[in-house]
Amino acid sequence: MAIRAVLFDLGDTLWHIPDPPPREKIREETVRRIFSLLRSWEIEPEGELHFLGRDIRLTVDAAIRQAFEGDFLEPHSPTLVRQVAADKGLDLSLEQGEQLWEAWNLGGPFFGRRLFDDAIEMLESLRSAGYRIGCVTNRSFGGPAFVSEVEQHGLADFFEAMAVSCDLGYMKPHPKIFQHALDALAVAPEETAMVGDSLRADVAGAQALGMTAIWRPYHTRRGEVDGVEPNFTIDELREIPRLPCFSLNGQPSER
Repeated sequence: MAIRAVLFDLGDTLWHIPDPPPREKIREETVRRIFSLLRSWEIEPEGELHFLGRDIRLTVDAAIRQAFEGDFLEPHSPTLVRQVAADKGLDLSLEQGEQLWEAWNLGGPFFGRRLFDDAIEMLESLRSAGYRIGCVTNRSFGGPAFVSEVEQHGLADFFEAMAVSCDLGYMKPHPKIFQHALDALAVAPEETAMVGDSLRADVAGAQALGMTAIWRPYHTRRGEVDGVEPNFTIDELREIPRLPCFSLNGQPSER
């Protein structure tokens, strides 16, 4: 069946953080933002509250890791944040939990996140050839703020569908997060290719539904998941339109 659509992971696939700021700078900015928020609530950040940012990170990371090793249900991070605050004697409302979670998240621009040099060129090539494009990504921070970052990177005009784990409640490789994007694009799995850097989340998850899986190893290595073999492996994004599952003349090719 001909490929009609391409889904992309984001982190370490379309964008990356080549030169992250030092840990001390990250900590200082996190503390500044959290303390400022607490003081706006007339709460002085004393005692155990000095470690609120650290404990949010540890708790959320542990919950995401457990979910990825278990049922692939995305933890609700604002709820986890409220639990961390409660352990320190703070009874936060739902709205305050959301605000604290937003304060803790510094955002991609702070970390110096940028697109890979050939990302836009590749996306324009696929779009001009008639392929529909979407995004399927595991993220613990979504909503309007994340959409704004996607727009700032110039990606929003390419994505006809976006499936973000924290907004949907399912993380890759759960089939429902892929199916959300497939339904939005009105394409079958067999008509779709998935591009990502994780053998387990992107390659195995896509192949389980019958999609073509294109692996772009970045930090991962082939031995990450035993028995998982991508349909195609690339080193550069610009290779994608030249793969055998695509055509160069605007007419999708048969797999």
